[in-house]
Formats: sequence, structure tokens, C-alpha cells
Amino acid sequence: MDTDKTIFQMFNGIRPMARELGEPPSNVAAWKKVGRIPAEKQPHVLAVGLKLGLPITAEHVVFPLGRPHAAYADLPPLDARVFCDRQNASQCAEAAEPKI
Repeated sequence: MDTDKTIFQMFNGIRPMARELGEPPSNVAAWKKVGRIPAEKQPHVLAVGLKLGLPITAEHVVFPLGRPHAAYADLPPLDARVFCDRQNASQCAEAAEPKI
């Protein structure tokens, strides 16, 4: 992936990208602002980019502003456990054991 260019730069800006995709420029500008192309639009964006001969990949569509910064890879994994103050009956340890 060309990490120096965003997908918006590959299309030469928001307005040219919107024109090629048949989307309002405000939609494409919103995608850029949030850094995400909606999942239902991603296949179309990729197909149009490839049809135009742009060197884009699915990774460009999923990460339109480039991959998250490498520094985030150094963070420890998140603890998957969830703690709740209140538990319903199905979450209690006694409920997990079958009653005979």
C-alpha cells in the first residue's frame, strides 16, 4: 500500500472522487472527516478506482487515510474481561451450573 497517499488524494480530491463515484461531495467529505468509507460503499469505491486505473487496493478502501499509526501496535492487548455491578440471573455462577 502506498502509505504516502490517501485514497482521496489518489482520486485527486473530494470533488473528483465524488463525481466519479456518483456521490454528493458532502458525503465524500464526511467520509474523509471520519476516516471511514461506509461498508456498503466500499466495493463500489474499489471497483470505480480500479476501472479508472488507480493503484488502489481493498486496504485503501478500508483504511482511506492510511493504516493506523504503527505506534498503536506497541500497546498491550485490551483485557477482554467485562465487569458489571449488577448481574441478572443468567450471569450468576449458580445459574451456569445445571440444576438437577
